[in-house]
Amino acid sequence: MLRRIRGPVRAQTAECCRMHERLLFSVQSSRTISYSVEMLWNDVSQIFETDGSLRDVIVRETSVSDWDKLISLSLLLGNVSYERDGETAVFPTSAARVLADLGHSHCMKIDLGGPVANAHFFTSEEIELDLDPSEIESQAALDKVLGFCSELSLAVERDVAITEESNPDAILLRYSFPQRRWQTPSH
Repeated sequence: MLRRIRGPVRAQTAECCRMHERLLFSVQSSRTISYSVEMLWNDVSQIFETDGSLRDVIVRETSVSDWDKLISLSLLLGNVSYERDGETAVFPTSAARVLADLGHSHCMKIDLGGPVANAHFFTSEEIELDLDPSEIESQAALDKVLGFCSELSLAVERDVAITEESNPDAILLRYSFPQRRWQTPSH
């Protein structure tokens, strides 16, 4: 059953939809590369070996506007759900409201068609998502993760790194925004 939305919620929902439409146009009109075909599963599978820890996706030097771009992109590219204090909740219309709500835990789950990326809204200055490496066991799953991360990089116009859990300096893979390609760190 469909209900007509009225009042402030309708205005917020309409603004959210306009924001998503603007991002969709941007995504569709400005991209030719999502990820590099040179990033092959056999070359990076060791990064995703199950060892009991997660992998983090990190975007540094972000703002609330970048978090809004993540929300919009997530709605376009994945099946998204939202939890507040571990309970399913109404999806937020803006990142500012979630980031300002420090008294509760928040998790946006983005199902990329197998692998799931979880955003926890810790701070506006850094986007951090976590990935379970046991969900990334093939070229197809790797392509979904790298495709999502590269689209995120292009949306926020910053590098995106996949790192060891809770260790943002232990970079395993990096999508270079200026070069528009994936890189492995030099050792």
